[in-house]
Amino acid sequence: MALLQGRPRQTAVGAAAVLLLSASGATHAQEPTGRAQPSQSRSDTVEVVDRIVAVVGDTAILYTEILESLLQLKAEGADIPDPGTPAFDSVARVTIEQLVDRLILLQMAKQTELQVAPEMLDGETDRRFQEVRNGFPSATAFQEAVQSSGRTLVQYRQFLRSQVRAQILIDQFVRQSRESMPPVIISEAEIQAWFSDNLEGQTRPASVSFEQIVVEPEAGQEAMDSARAEAERALEELRSGEEFEVVARSYSDDLSNRDTGGDLGWVRRSQLVPRFAQAAWAARTGTPIGPVLTRFGYHIIQVENTRGGERKIRHILIRPEMGPEDTERARVLAVALADSVRDGFSVVELSERHGIEEIPVRVPEIPFDELEQRLGPVYAEALSDPIPGEVSGPVEHSNLIPDRTVFVIIRVTEYRQQGAWELDEIREQVRERLTFEKGYERFVEELRNDVYVDMRF
Repeated sequence: MALLQGRPRQTAVGAAAVLLLSASGATHAQEPTGRAQPSQSRSDTVEVVDRIVAVVGDTAILYTEILESLLQLKAEGADIPDPGTPAFDSVARVTIEQLVDRLILLQMAKQTELQVAPEMLDGETDRRFQEVRNGFPSATAFQEAVQSSGRTLVQYRQFLRSQVRAQILIDQFVRQSRESMPPVIISEAEIQAWFSDNLEGQTRPASVSFEQIVVEPEAGQEAMDSARAEAERALEELRSGEEFEVVARSYSDDLSNRDTGGDLGWVRRSQLVPRFAQAAWAARTGTPIGPVLTRFGYHIIQVENTRGGERKIRHILIRPEMGPEDTERARVLAVALADSVRDGFSVVELSERHGIEEIPVRVPEIPFDELEQRLGPVYAEALSDPIPGEVSGPVEHSNLIPDRTVFVIIRVTEYRQQGAWELDEIREQVRERLTFEKGYERFVEELRNDVYVDMRF
């Protein structure tokens, strides 16, 4: 349900200050994380003598960054008052507060040693780069706009990559911190007020709900035995006194952290697949354990430190090699499961036995016109004519799991036509959203108590 999802009203989690590249309104993210720079003009339409408007820790937020953020909102259709007016100052103060919160979250995220997988960073950077590029009528116009900001295309992409990395870190930190956010109570009056302000009298988009079974190939016994033997060799080297980082760089197939010695950083149990989490939470600090089998392969795990509900963990992953015969075996199984679903067998029960447990079986109410954007073309095509009870698949999906083709069976559970929003239908979703928003606001307030903040606007 698109209108009930998203981030808190404070946009620190989801919105960076941005730099207007041209009058066309195309933008790129500009993070408020640099120290104060010499005065400069950064807009074609506004001449500014720069100054510091806030300091967070040892990092300055500049007045031009506020203007850039508001210029972007104006380019997107928001009504922004003229600079120098009391109304503009009021809006600017709200923007500064949001940028301060963003900086605090980013600094805290870096302290927790969260990691960003290279493939995630590259993929999101590519998406954002293309999104900006699509805002221009031609590649030449895009390049000219980038150059007008003082960057080459390569420099712009590097800049954008740093912004994407910061945003991913913040998002990870907020998700990881949800369990520690202050408890809050949401009243019925607050729910009704939110509904009245946001949805009452508006049209609910058509939406589809479905159940799914996702079947992935499994390696044959010979490959599994070979992978286990290699994992045991790695464990033996560790027990002989070799440093974990050295062994991880030599053995691990997890490219997202192999170069950092298998470092996963500080993680909560809920962030890990169940078998890995169970083994890690039972391990003694500093003692490597394994091999631990998950759907990714065999792991050697070492807990380096603990604090509250978190563990600082390193691991080595040995993936069993898979061939075409393994993919074909999964396809045959998926065909049989699809036939069973069509014959009336429970999707939930079949998924528990044969599906990937980390992927949700039930997917509720996705706006029909957002299917491709949110789930990709494979799901969009499979659900193009959603009839409750109809089964699609198995359909082959090569992007759902990194480096692996899987087979998806989909059963439509509900299709809702476009119509008016009704509070009784979404009361609990509204309560959940408000609970998170209020808890998030209090959480950020508590963080502010531990960080030096000097507001100068």
